[in-house]
Amino acid sequence: MTARTSRLSCLLRLLRLLRLPRLPGSPRLPGLSRSPHLPRTLRAPRPSRLPNGSDASHARLPAATRAAFVTLTALTLAACTTPYSPPTDTDLPLTLRAGPNQHLDQVLSAHGQTLYECRRDGGARAWTREGDLATLVDPQRRSVGTVAPGGYFTAYDNSYVVTRADAFAQVTAGTLVWARLVARQQPGSVMREGRFARTSMIQQVDTTGGLPPDPLCDREGGTLLVPFSATYLIYSQRLDAPASSSAHTTGRTRATQTPWGGFPHPANGAAPLPND
Repeated sequence: MTARTSRLSCLLRLLRLLRLPRLPGSPRLPGLSRSPHLPRTLRAPRPSRLPNGSDASHARLPAATRAAFVTLTALTLAACTTPYSPPTDTDLPLTLRAGPNQHLDQVLSAHGQTLYECRRDGGARAWTREGDLATLVDPQRRSVGTVAPGGYFTAYDNSYVVTRADAFAQVTAGTLVWARLVARQQPGSVMREGRFARTSMIQQVDTTGGLPPDPLCDREGGTLLVPFSATYLIYSQRLDAPASSSAHTTGRTRATQTPWGGFPHPANGAAPLPND
């Protein structure tokens, strides 16, 4: 469950729990009537009466009950506002892990759309994933960059990294696969400045959405945009790590994916590298 879904569930539970009596002078819910012309099952119930003849719905709650409600509200709101904690490297499937020679630099979230193109695959036409178009947001909810097809991660400080996927894992059914991306080009890496200047590996996790409603399509060459969200764990290689352990030479094998589940590559229209 993602952080956004978890917070929504918390708030819904809070609303269900806090069914307090109607406050004095507040209007009754619309659509309810005690008209004798309505069937008895559709009439609004009459409020019960206290021994002194007053309306029970206007009665003041006992102090202990009010205190319990206040405590329950505070605890529930605290649970709903708990900061999101992304999965740690050891929580991930083995093929997606960064390993001890990588240092986690930052955690970014993305909201955008996954781009597909309708292509012929043998005797059928199927949606082929071309890449993602999304805005990158930091934990302070500030927009800091973008994701673009071809494995481009671009920061607003003009640094960027171009990645390729070398491992996938289907962790959550009905959403985009989780992936491990390794850097294949880092412009500006000589000066070591900018958000992505040192990036060596990126893990795409906690994905939601991003899959077409039907893997097959009708019109060859047509395009489709599907909303998605994901969390990106951004790594750089530790300065004391051996050169042979770089993410560029991991050599791990990626699992076979359906045409709509993989990442872009030169054969399916990925954007070329700058100055190629």
